[in-house]
Amino acid sequence: MLTKDSAPQLLKGEFSHGQTNRLTLESADRQYEATGFTVEKHMNWAELSRRYRGTDPKHWDRIFAGHDKDHETYSAEAKAVAKDGAELNCRLAWPSGKNPQGICSDKAGKEFAVRFD
Repeated sequence: MLTKDSAPQLLKGEFSHGQTNRLTLESADRQYEATGFTVEKHMNWAELSRRYRGTDPKHWDRIFAGHDKDHETYSAEAKAVAKDGAELNCRLAWPSGKNPQGICSDKAGKEFAVRFD
């Protein structure tokens, strides 16, 4: 669900990822929807190796084995389309264990901040 600090023009919205990636946003006059977009996982392996491999080998082993998710971040780009063809291009990012947030923009370039809980 959208949080209160999202753009006031967007009244409602939901974001889900996992088996089915889905984004819905609703303004006073339109409902936008995007499905099937990719959510990417990122880790800065060079930085993590530099920081932990020599100084904290046990922590490095947990990170490398995938047991320490604190260093993962996620991102998604989705094109949400309304029934009348209007589009919002959304870019979202979030660290592991946190909520997605980002910017959606319309064809005119107007940007709308979005944050989900």
